[in-house]
Amino acid sequence: MRMTTGVIVGVLAVSGFIVSVQADDELHYNQVRLQAHQTEAVSNDTMHVTLSTFGEAVDPADLAAAINRDMEWALKIAKAVEDVSVSTGGYQTYPVQKNNVIKSWRGQQNLMLEGRDQESLGELVGKLQKNLQVKSMRFSVSEEKRQAVENRLITAALNAFRERAGIVADNLQSKGFRIVELNISTTSQRPPVPYQARMASMEAAAPPVATEAGESDIRVTVNGTVELLLP
Repeated sequence: MRMTTGVIVGVLAVSGFIVSVQADDELHYNQVRLQAHQTEAVSNDTMHVTLSTFGEAVDPADLAAAINRDMEWALKIAKAVEDVSVSTGGYQTYPVQKNNVIKSWRGQQNLMLEGRDQESLGELVGKLQKNLQVKSMRFSVSEEKRQAVENRLITAALNAFRERAGIVADNLQSKGFRIVELNISTTSQRPPVPYQARMASMEAAAPPVATEAGESDIRVTVNGTVELLLP
């Protein structure tokens, strides 16, 4: 786990603040804009997988029946696994034309899985690849873990902001400073993990999917305006 601290002195604009402290609508002099941040690399603990069932048929009713059959099969297997969130969506059908004449129909439906037991979810995905294809896979930090890290970083970032404001005040021989405006924002970033898989044969289930959750960088940024109490 790593933590970094940064500070920028200058003029900047930040959108999406969480906390705002604003002074009265009066003119302020001897003001300085400051920014400080804290960043921490946090292990991802939640796995998200999207799979799809595809089909093509001359009769749209036959197509719908085939997609429903695959999805019902997948739902029965997925719902039997504990601590896995299962949902469906993205149902689409569209015509296949030749010389402006509809020759057949194609369709697909998505199955979304989410869980924290990566080994168990990887085994489930391996089983489902018998009839479904993996469209995407990603990892994230759970909400409660993210909030706990953010709360810790907010305290550290505020201390860094206050320390930097004090450094500026001391160098300019100010008697002190007061905070005129204060904004706090948080971000979480994880590079996407590309994943490609071929449909497994109908005779044997695919092996468990190999996964590497990696880390997400959670950052808390504090920026605002302080007014120096110059003699």
